Amino acid sequence: MTKAKIHPKEKERLALLDSYSILDTLPEKDYDNLTQLAAEICQTPISLITLLDDKRQWFKSHYGLETSETPIEDAFCAHAITSDEPIFTTEDAREDSRFQNNPLVTGDPNIVFYAGIPLKNANGLPLGTLCVIDNKPRNLKQSQKESLNILSEQVINLLELRKNKLELERAHKKLKKFSKKLERKVFQRTNQLEIKTIKLELMINDLESFNHICSHDLQEPLRKIQMFISQISDTEFNNLSEAGKHKLERIDLSAVRMRNLIQDLMAYGATESIDNSLTTVSLKNLVLDVKDILSEELKEHKTLLRVQKDCPITVRPVQFKQLLFNLFTNAIKFSKNEIKPTIKVHGSVVNGTDYPELNLNEDRQYSRILISDNGIGFDQKYENKVFEIFQRLHSDEEYQGTGIGLAIVKRIVTTHSGQIRVESSLGNGAVFDIFIPLAD
Repeated sequence: MTKAKIHPKEKERLALLDSYSILDTLPEKDYDNLTQLAAEICQTPISLITLLDDKRQWFKSHYGLETSETPIEDAFCAHAITSDEPIFTTEDAREDSRFQNNPLVTGDPNIVFYAGIPLKNANGLPLGTLCVIDNKPRNLKQSQKESLNILSEQVINLLELRKNKLELERAHKKLKKFSKKLERKVFQRTNQLEIKTIKLELMINDLESFNHICSHDLQEPLRKIQMFISQISDTEFNNLSEAGKHKLERIDLSAVRMRNLIQDLMAYGATESIDNSLTTVSLKNLVLDVKDILSEELKEHKTLLRVQKDCPITVRPVQFKQLLFNLFTNAIKFSKNEIKPTIKVHGSVVNGTDYPELNLNEDRQYSRILISDNGIGFDQKYENKVFEIFQRLHSDEEYQGTGIGLAIVKRIVTTHSGQIRVESSLGNGAVFDIFIPLAD
């Protein structure tokens, strides 16, 4: 048995791995779906997503294998990350001098065939591998190699998305802490200006990250994954076992969920960049435009949507229609069984001085928009959580979603220098209370 060489940039590689905060985290469905798909495509009993630190190879996902890590001295993947081959392969490890007497070959899981693709970041540093393993000699077809390469790109994209999400959360925590400090030291208007400046810097970073990841790095590999799923469904579906068919269907559903998540992330990142021109328009006209867009959904769910009272609002129409769209579709999604959904919209013009608890500008008038529904509602203790990105109160089995819709609503209100609050209780629907500054 031959020990793997140490990577020439091992110190940098370990620092990069640590920056992802991924080691020893819980299993995640999106990673498990990729190893299942890799095993199905390559027809192997085992598929792993491995990450290598200085002492072990740890498995973020381990399809077909019980253990969650092995010593780095025994790791095939340690050879793969230092190899110049795009796919490191051994067709029969028992005959390969590098792996003879390796405990992973002579004992469980009795590795014979191994193929692994290094998971490299944009600078070419490897974090680990996506690999497939069999206990008999074999080789991969060219189409299987191409598919494995596409899946490895998707693993990297998931890692980058997770890293960016953590960085975004840390930035938001710093912003919140800084905001409280500013409130104690400066006047209200100076405070607001400083917060807007910091938010703008964060939004620029957010948008660059979201645009880069969502516009191509995630969507393109995902389209290819869905294309391969479609090909397998069209040509190989009847050859699969019942368990294989079920897994393929679950993978397809997960790919659809990933696509919806990407689209929602792009919408979240675009709320600052669509159109900066404010226009005073009729609330009722915007509601009717969105009602027309949702005509099929409203008809299918027998939903009643009506404007009880109109008022002028000063908004970016495209963004505010997105806000209305998200709130209306939420009301439809979380409606009660056997009860027709009802959505009511009520507008009025109020003074900032009338709502001191909201810290509105006392010298301005505001358009107040109340949007209520008769749905399932939620516990009032979650009134802040529902507006946080990726936060959900229900599982996918109960109600499908990505946890971004209300975060987009909150962000749109914030970009209009407005305020939003919600009142709800279990079984009694929800009332969203929105305040938007009205142009003089």
